[in-house]
Amino acid sequence: MLTPITMRDPRKLYMERFVFMAALLIPAVFRGGVRPLIVCALCVAFCMLCDWICCRIRKIRYDAKDPAVWFWGLSVGMLMPAGIPLQLTTLAAVICIAVGKHIFGGNENLMFSPPAIAVAFLIICYPGDMLYYPKAGEIIPVFSEYEGTLTRSVEYTVKLGSVPTQSELDILLGNVPGAIGAVNILIILVIGVCMMIKHSTSLAAVISCIASVCVISAVYPRIDVSPLMSVFYELSSGFLLFGIIFMSAEPYLLPKRRAARVIYGVVLGYTVMMFRYFGQVEGCFVFALLITNALSPCFDTIVENILYWKKNYISSFEGNKTKAQQGGIKLTDTQEIQLPEKYRYNTPPIDGKVKRHKRRSPEKDSQPQDKEDENE
Repeated sequence: MLTPITMRDPRKLYMERFVFMAALLIPAVFRGGVRPLIVCALCVAFCMLCDWICCRIRKIRYDAKDPAVWFWGLSVGMLMPAGIPLQLTTLAAVICIAVGKHIFGGNENLMFSPPAIAVAFLIICYPGDMLYYPKAGEIIPVFSEYEGTLTRSVEYTVKLGSVPTQSELDILLGNVPGAIGAVNILIILVIGVCMMIKHSTSLAAVISCIASVCVISAVYPRIDVSPLMSVFYELSSGFLLFGIIFMSAEPYLLPKRRAARVIYGVVLGYTVMMFRYFGQVEGCFVFALLITNALSPCFDTIVENILYWKKNYISSFEGNKTKAQQGGIKLTDTQEIQLPEKYRYNTPPIDGKVKRHKRRSPEKDSQPQDKEDENE
């Protein structure tokens, strides 16, 4: 079944998602000063510049008002620490647009989430800059490098098997070390509800992904806490909740059918938890998202094959059975089988007549074959 999000213009969707995500800059600036705003603005600006250069190289028209580029640039900035070196924003923008968008042929041909590609590359190549965060509440210099004490996130504490020392209220309000936009858990939840009401994100994909994470974390907690607290720490740590709300339901990558999006969300939640249980790196949501993006077309194919099989086999059999029981279908002893045209080669015609051959007499059996043919 197709839903309202699949019938909306992707440009309007990206514009709405960009506006909703930009609201996360308000608490980030309030806690860390102007530096988070500078990081996100540079990411968006360099993404637009890289998009223009790539369009010139490919000799295609450049669209300066493409909201998808703005959204991807802001997503990359939101997943960075506020104290990250500013030159890495340039590198992230080049990877996001040149590799994530143009190498696959543009917006309509995406295979992976562009911001997920950029963030995954930075985590692998620059883990010291991406996974160490300033203390919560510290004002960071605008253009000079941060020289204060760097700390680790709640996700790292849970990965070590320890219970976070921060209170639940501090985690909800974002008073913990983390990425610029991923620590504001309470605001992300409110924005997520608003986006689902406005059909700016997929309800099926988001709910199924969150449900998958909740079930796995409640049944197999990684730390010695109650199942409910295990669910709370898993959802409120790392990039998980931010990624589910803003990055999982990419309009150009999301499966078209609702059932396929449910499968998409379940697979994404399961993959994230497997990375968290058995992986050796933080920020594993972006790696799980890349894997699930690659499988996204398969989910639509699976659902369409199931619907085709149900319509042509199960439904037709049940319908004919009901008609036969009600006397609507008359069955005879012999019925002519109609074959499609492509299977009618080398098939004798069926005329319904039975041909009888006369018995040969002994005299005819003794005649030569040629004479017998002449007599016939």
